[in-house]
Amino acid sequence: MSALPWWRTDTYDEDIAVPVSLPPYGGPAGIALVRAWKDGTTDPGWGLWRPDQGSETAGFMWKYEHSAFRMAPIVHNFNNGYCPAFAFVMRSVRLVCIDIDGKNGGLIHAGKLGMLPLTLAETSKSGDGYHLFYATSEDEWDPVKGYATYSDRIGLEQGVDLRATGCVYHYPQQRWNGREIVELPDHLKKRLAAHSQAAAARTSSIVKTIETQDTEEILLMQDALTDDLKKPIPAGRRNTTLFAIGNQMKIAQVPQWEKQVYDRATDVGLDDEEATKLVTNIRRYGDS
Repeated sequence: MSALPWWRTDTYDEDIAVPVSLPPYGGPAGIALVRAWKDGTTDPGWGLWRPDQGSETAGFMWKYEHSAFRMAPIVHNFNNGYCPAFAFVMRSVRLVCIDIDGKNGGLIHAGKLGMLPLTLAETSKSGDGYHLFYATSEDEWDPVKGYATYSDRIGLEQGVDLRATGCVYHYPQQRWNGREIVELPDHLKKRLAAHSQAAAARTSSIVKTIETQDTEEILLMQDALTDDLKKPIPAGRRNTTLFAIGNQMKIAQVPQWEKQVYDRATDVGLDDEEATKLVTNIRRYGDS
């Protein structure tokens, strides 16, 4: 019997853009896809609209309701080579994706998540990682946020991210295992719920301080976060810790938070690509 987990030994031979088991989990306007390009960017508008962004037509929900992310034309473009990749917008489906990155230790550290039942999965772009899709028990569509019971979490474990509202990319070389989608295990639901509550409390505290418009209080908070960034970080928690502090710095409007996080990431041993990806992830998937 193999000592490797099922997702490393499973057969991935389905060359298809979107498995038939995915669309039934879509929201009222179906599953949302967005085109992706060679430089890693996507078409704009899949993030939630905020008042500081101007017209609400720039945000996900308006575009979703007006068919900007319809699956059929984007899959057609992808299959005919008009766009090199696309991404699933996870807030449009009652699913979460456990994103295991083999290049960053995910193959080893995913075991810390506990039992992961067999489910629909695909190989990653690089071929040394996996995307595992699990159903959630979300019944109601939020007219502002879509399916957002869980939020994205970078560094669920080292090399393992959770995609719940952000994007999961699909490239031509990726292959599916063809399995049916199963429910997210209860022990992970409890873990994610606890994390979401703690993150919401931290975010609320920062937002309340910003809203006071008390310059001294805001500066003290920003200085405290900058000091947190400088504290020692265990090697196995670098990405997780830096993402969490960087996200708080972003919300707290710390000046030049991107440069500070990038510099600290390289200080603790991340290479340029990893540090840049970390900052990009905070921009894309961090709380607003």
